[in-house]
Amino acid sequence: MNPEKKNALKSIIFYAIAILTIVAINVSGKFKSGPCTPNLDVFSVFIVVALNVILLIVNAIKAFVMKKQTRLSFVVHFVALIVFIIFINGKLV
Repeated sequence: MNPEKKNALKSIIFYAIAILTIVAINVSGKFKSGPCTPNLDVFSVFIVVALNVILLIVNAIKAFVMKKQTRLSFVVHFVALIVFIIFINGKLV
């Protein structure tokens, strides 16, 4: 497997683990937020979105500035960011 596909596979595995963690936190009920105090159920989503943006920027720099093989990984992070934006907008409306 070439390095570009391996990087993309690592990114997909990261998002699978992150989504499973968010679901487990939200289903457990132990970390529910109050009206004025956000807890881990809210912060877990924002932490993953922040990590997504950081990884997107790093992979963009590696792919387009440093000319490394991370374009597929960049696409995975970009698609994940779009999905998170749609998910958060759907939850807030």
